[in-house]
Amino acid sequence: MRKARATTAESRRPFVWRMAAGLAMAACLAVVVQVTVMEQAQRRRYAVLRAEHEKLQADLQAVKKSAEDVEPVVVLENDSGTRVIVSLDRDRDENRDAAIQPAALRTYD
Repeated sequence: MRKARATTAESRRPFVWRMAAGLAMAACLAVVVQVTVMEQAQRRRYAVLRAEHEKLQADLQAVKKSAEDVEPVVVLENDSGTRVIVSLDRDRDENRDAAIQPAALRTYD
């Protein structure tokens, strides 16, 4: 009987170690899967940010180009809403009086 009891106690120990090893492997596998999922999500976020950055750069270049093409003007306005737009580009105007026009006659975006 002692011999039978001794073998059953010894056979239980490897089973416990096998279960511990299996749990450790499952935990490692779960960590690897979690890290992989997080890296993929991070790559997607970087791709979205990269696309947004490129769009903002293109918008900035468009704004810079439109700022270079704008005719230089001075806008004078009072509290009652009277507005006078004075063109500063005198080379385009044939005489100096043509540079001063009421706001209703010219449109500026």
